[in-house]
Amino acid sequence: MDGFPFSTHIEVRYRDVDAMNHVNTAVYVTYLEVARTRLSKEHMEFAGSAREIPFIVARVAVDYRSPIGFGEDVEIGLAVKAIGRSSYTLTYRIEADGRLAAEAESVQVHFDYATNLPMPLEGERRASLERLRKRTG
Repeated sequence: MDGFPFSTHIEVRYRDVDAMNHVNTAVYVTYLEVARTRLSKEHMEFAGSAREIPFIVARVAVDYRSPIGFGEDVEIGLAVKAIGRSSYTLTYRIEADGRLAAEAESVQVHFDYATNLPMPLEGERRASLERLRKRTG
C-alpha cells in the first residue's frame, strides 16, 4: 500500500457483519489490533505470549469513510507516525476492494508489566519503529 511500509490482509468474517449488512464499526478496532499484532510479530520479533509484546494501547481514533461488506478484500496499511520517549503513534489506512474504508490512529505505550509503569523506547525497539516511519512524497 503506497506510503505505508507494512500492510496486511484481513478476512471479513460472517460475525463481523451487523444487521445493516456491513462490518460493524466496533469491529474496525479489532482489525487494527490484528494488523498491529502482525506488525509486532514480523518487525519487532515478538512471537510468544501476549506478555512478550510490552505495549499497551492508550488511544484509538477511527474516521469511517465507506462501509465494508461481507466478502470484500480488506487491506490495512500501517506506519509509524511519531515516536516519543515511551510511546509511539501508528497511522492506518483500511481499504476494502481497493477503496478507502477508514483511516485511524493509535497510541501505544512501551510498558513494564512488572512495575505497571511506562518504560523508555530504546535500542532495537526504537530502531524497528524508526524503520517503519511513514514515507512522505
